[in-house]
Amino acid sequence: MTARNRDLDEWVDGIRARSDSAFRAVYLSMANDLVSFAIGMLGDRRAAEDTVQQAFVELVNAAPGLRGDGRSLQAWLYRSVRYGCLDEIRRRQRKPETPSAHLPERAGVPEPDHDLDPDLAVALAQLTDRQRELVVLRHVVGLDGHEIAAATRSNRAAVYAALGRAERRLRALLDAKESNP
Repeated sequence: MTARNRDLDEWVDGIRARSDSAFRAVYLSMANDLVSFAIGMLGDRRAAEDTVQQAFVELVNAAPGLRGDGRSLQAWLYRSVRYGCLDEIRRRQRKPETPSAHLPERAGVPEPDHDLDPDLAVALAQLTDRQRELVVLRHVVGLDGHEIAAATRSNRAAVYAALGRAERRLRALLDAKESNP
């Protein structure tokens, strides 16, 4: 068990009781990693921060019914952010309701965040949503296979197999960029 999970275990009862100090402690412990995960999914810091904030609002509403320990709380937060990111991605893919003929065309690749290397951001944007999610959870946030499986409601073997494919695709995209600058 990681130190974070031990801390989350201590705070989960406070979360269920809607304790301000428990919410603050969980936010301070988890927000940076959740924002990093969301940036990897969305490529946009502001949207990522908004998504994380929304996840914590949802946690306040869901708190009394929260089950499990600190690991379950962590998985719940990552799932909430994941669903928020997927909703944002779907919103971006819809046609705008207002005319936008005066706006420049975009290639469908989100603008890279200043925290990411531009080539890496472009390569991440070319992965599927699932591939990008797994790569970010593993390599940006630093979750292990069990934690990723819990956050994505999958099993560890499937996570490792999909992560391997995602890493190979990302490497191929980055290698292609290096050979064609």
